[in-house]
Amino acid sequence: MTSRSLGSPVSRGAAAAAKAAGLLSLLFAVACGGAKKGDPAEGSTPPGPGPVPTVCTPAATSPSVVNVRDAPYGAKGDGVADDTAAIQRAVDAVGGTGGTVLVPDGTYLVNAVAQSSMGIRLRSSMTFRMSQGAALKAIPNGSDNYAILALNRVSNVNVVGGTLLGERSAHQSSGGEGGVGLLITGAQHVAVEGVTARDCWGDGFYVSGASSDVTLCNVVSDHNRRQGLSITSVNGMAVRHSTFKNTGGTEPEAGIDVEPNSGDNISNVLITGCTLTNNAGGGFQCGTPFPGSATATGIVFDQNTVNGNGVNPVGGKYRQAVKVTVFDGVQVTNNQVLDNIGQGICLTDSATRTLVKGNTVKGTQSVSGDEYWTGAGILISTCAGSTVTQNTVANNAGRGIWQIVADATVIISNNTESGNGVP
Repeated sequence: MTSRSLGSPVSRGAAAAAKAAGLLSLLFAVACGGAKKGDPAEGSTPPGPGPVPTVCTPAATSPSVVNVRDAPYGAKGDGVADDTAAIQRAVDAVGGTGGTVLVPDGTYLVNAVAQSSMGIRLRSSMTFRMSQGAALKAIPNGSDNYAILALNRVSNVNVVGGTLLGERSAHQSSGGEGGVGLLITGAQHVAVEGVTARDCWGDGFYVSGASSDVTLCNVVSDHNRRQGLSITSVNGMAVRHSTFKNTGGTEPEAGIDVEPNSGDNISNVLITGCTLTNNAGGGFQCGTPFPGSATATGIVFDQNTVNGNGVNPVGGKYRQAVKVTVFDGVQVTNNQVLDNIGQGICLTDSATRTLVKGNTVKGTQSVSGDEYWTGAGILISTCAGSTVTQNTVANNAGRGIWQIVADATVIISNNTESGNGVP
């Protein structure tokens, strides 16, 4: 699919001006990770550094609206008919016009392994709008790699409303982990608002392939098997006021995982105002198993609520509610990290120059058999040049703030600790 220029009908001119005015000064070099497997798809060469988006969904620039149920498209939305081709015909008709495809209430079965395992493939310069009662439901399959809805090398696209419903309970094989709800790869100027991705075999949302200028607002990722949201390659992304919950079934099982694969770059990512809860793994993790070949800059995790994570993870190993590894300059600020199991905030594996400031970490529970290492509010390992300051750390089962590797370059100051299990 060919990307269009910035001058295409869904214009971002006003949005670009707002972004330029509100651009965050994200200056540190970062690369983030966990336990990622292969990308569902790869895009083109990364563009130059982009800003963190500051707005959500711009208005469509054409008043044209195409209803997928109308002739000549003919989608049924009855939960019985395969509506893949009908919806794709509507998308193809609207693509490039700045208009809107409307999916009214109903359950629309989608063959997610069609079109190179990209189900419904959106076009450039369009809005794809689902009503509140509309769901695109994946037809059960045995594939280990697919997407229900895909934005592959397109630009100026809005996705608004509705539900992307996976088939994890009816999946026809036991292997793989790549079935996703919404795939954004090699795409530019994308806004996703009010979309729920639920019960996917892999991830709810997946951003890759040197995408740029991506915004997720008020999305929900619920009961997906591998991750709520994976970010592997993007240049300017904001995730705002969204919920990532009940992830579990195959590692890493995180709410959000920021993790570039080998050769990938991530830059200027802001995650703010989100809730990450009841995930079997951690709430938020960033790092990479490919230090040196994967890079990142400007990762900010600010004003989020991270609670109740680490319940019954695959393999039984304890997890961290917020984990920063390998990289330099990540900012973890002003978050509520509450009642998680394992460890609260963890800096380890050369997570250098990390800023941990203004967080509240309470009620971290220890894990039976691993009491020595678990229950800590903030655990500080190898993280030269990091600063841990102005945090409130209270009523954790283990230590409050625990620096396990002595390092004079790490600043720990002006924190408040009380009621923790180990002095």
